Amino acid sequence: MFAVTQSDVNTQETIVVAQTSLRTAGSPMTHDSALTERHVAGRPGAHRDPVTALSPAGRSRDTSGASGKARCARPWDPGTGRRSRGPSMERMVVVISAPRRRRSPPWFGAETRRALAAGLAVAALAFAAGWPYWRDHAAAAALSLVSTGGIAIVGALLATGARTRRTGLLFLAASLFWAVNWLASWNAGPGPLLSPYAQADFYLTLAVGVLLYPAGRLEYRADRIWTVFACAVLWGCPTALWVTSRPQWAAFRGRHVWWPAPFPDHAAFRVVLEVSAALYLVLAVSFAVVLLLRLPKMSRMRRVVALPVTLALAFVGLSAALTQRPIMEESISLDALLRVYAIQGAVSALIPLALLASGLRVRLAELAVAGRMLRLTAPVSVERIRDALRDVLQDPSLQLWFWAPAEQVYVDISGRPVAMDLDDALPAGRDAGDPAEGDAGRWRRRVETAAGEPLAIVELGAALRDHGSLVEAALEAGGRALETARLQSNVQAGLEQVRSAYERLVRAETVERERLARDLHDGAQQRLLALGAMLGTLEALAEDPAVKEHARTCRAELMAALAELRALAREVQPALLVQDGLGPALEVVAERLGTRVLLDVTAERYSREIESTLYSVLCEALSYAVERARATRVTVRVRPDGHLLVAEVSDDGERPDGEPGAVPGGLAGRIRALRGHVEIDGEPARGTTVRMVLPCE
Repeated sequence: MFAVTQSDVNTQETIVVAQTSLRTAGSPMTHDSALTERHVAGRPGAHRDPVTALSPAGRSRDTSGASGKARCARPWDPGTGRRSRGPSMERMVVVISAPRRRRSPPWFGAETRRALAAGLAVAALAFAAGWPYWRDHAAAAALSLVSTGGIAIVGALLATGARTRRTGLLFLAASLFWAVNWLASWNAGPGPLLSPYAQADFYLTLAVGVLLYPAGRLEYRADRIWTVFACAVLWGCPTALWVTSRPQWAAFRGRHVWWPAPFPDHAAFRVVLEVSAALYLVLAVSFAVVLLLRLPKMSRMRRVVALPVTLALAFVGLSAALTQRPIMEESISLDALLRVYAIQGAVSALIPLALLASGLRVRLAELAVAGRMLRLTAPVSVERIRDALRDVLQDPSLQLWFWAPAEQVYVDISGRPVAMDLDDALPAGRDAGDPAEGDAGRWRRRVETAAGEPLAIVELGAALRDHGSLVEAALEAGGRALETARLQSNVQAGLEQVRSAYERLVRAETVERERLARDLHDGAQQRLLALGAMLGTLEALAEDPAVKEHARTCRAELMAALAELRALAREVQPALLVQDGLGPALEVVAERLGTRVLLDVTAERYSREIESTLYSVLCEALSYAVERARATRVTVRVRPDGHLLVAEVSDDGERPDGEPGAVPGGLAGRIRALRGHVEIDGEPARGTTVRMVLPCE
């Protein structure tokens, strides 16, 4: 027997109270019931006497000596008011630590905390490096430090992703370079010399990081060419400046400035200033052009992510080139130089804001996926599921295959089995950083049921690898619809098996018809012709008139039988159809009908199954129009329409008793077996049109 002694919502520990039975003192215990949990509040003394509530008088002793260990107490005797001795029931109390309540929001995890720490550290470094300027310019300090720390935070977060790792590391390096750039404010030591390099590397790492985003590599030749050009300009110009100048010419007039100046030349310095200013402007404009050229080459999803960052950095680069122009003067003061740095740092705050906007946009898209999937998949069907995923993920090439448990294969939306290497499909929920490769570098994701059984495989464009979270959100939102569609797909797969069997039967029938027609022509017809020749010889040689007459009669009957046999062979498989195609074979049929028949039949040849089936159906439709509908004019058209072959039989006859013009069910079934269909349209007084459509791939 068990009892719950205490409960508190602020749980810190769980105590399991078990009552056991002892046969004799010191004998092994036998449990006669299960364990029951109770919660103990995490306040001082809360678990001092854990079995108090088990005693009727509300009194007991803590026999354990410490929480977290097993405790045994003798049962309470209501008659004596004391605990009984000897063999008795005992209660064992086990204190089990329960997981503490989470006190931080789920988004504030270890990665976020590390990124925040990196941002604060870089901001502190920038604050220390620029202290001589910050102490008199608080507003500029706030903007610049927020910008520098923001870039560091964004870089640390991006560095946690597989594809954005390089961009994140470059952004972290950029924030460090910008912090080092402020060493120029001390107007002493190596800071003034390092400042131009730090400023140049700040823009270089930012630019290359954006060119790497979000694919993780320089995808286009223009990106690589610009990167080489930027390295040459951004490292070459600062070197030329300090080689040809003195620190006083570059706004640094401190006594302890470390500035080697191996070849100071005032005229050369002015030329270097002009050339550097022009190169910086060319570099900024060319970078904007490179960014704009990348956009049309991106997929729509990638463009949504990259566009805000692209525009932000293009603006930052152009503004940097324009604000850099005033400091490329030999008469500039240190305060003016640092003011330009502050402006450039404030403008750079657009970059983390743009990345934040991109992230929010993607997150909003993920949140909207569920609603869109529900709207687009109602009512659920296989085609609607596929089209909904194409619309939500903006991938018109998306393919969807469902698992058919009975056949142990994947099938397409038509129910046809698809040969596929299951190792090529990455299970949903795995990191998209190492995606499975499909055909031509496409990306396959395997969707499973809650029980871990195969459900479907989705093949997506390679560009969606960068949006794995959106793909997962779409697949999760459409999970139930996918399960429903899988049931429909399995039914469709069963129908497809029946259709395939019927198609194989039609093909086998066509082959058998050809064999039978060939046997009739090469066997029975040849024997009958030989027998007819022998009867003709007998008739010519016989002298008895009666024998001659009997031979003539036998030969006539034989020729009639031979004609019937030839007609039968033509119906089974006309030789003209095999040799010349549908047009010539239908011309012979039209001549036998004796009615005005207009033929418009393509001269293209098709498979023997299609030609044989279509010939049989067209002959039946012509026979119906002439014999049943009493048509005086019949038109037959057979023309290709893309991947389809369309045949129409139109007549001006009247249907008897209002029955529709039709082809026999067996022949219509042969059309359907070849994945085609038959349409009949007409009115009693205006004739009938029979339309047959067959795939001709």
